[in-house]
Amino acid sequence: MCLGIACEVVAVEDRDSCLLRIGNSVQRCFTGLVEPLQPGDWVLMHAGFAVRRISVDEANANLDLLWRAASLQDEARNITDAEGPVGGEAKRRERP
Repeated sequence: MCLGIACEVVAVEDRDSCLLRIGNSVQRCFTGLVEPLQPGDWVLMHAGFAVRRISVDEANANLDLLWRAASLQDEARNITDAEGPVGGEAKRRERP
């Protein structure tokens, strides 16, 4: 499964690259797969490639989903750390 992250265009360097804001960092991105961009646009970025321009609403939904997934992962890790593997030791199922 691939994961695309919503990023805001900070600066356009040339026809095929731009700088994107990802959280508190800035990363260079290949933009040759999408129509020309300008600062303030949002893109879905995967592995250093802008794969699609997206709306602000789509960006907010994407980032919200990522934050919720990260929170659930943290919760699961806390449960596992506190109680051992979820559900205790793995048990073999008896055949009916």
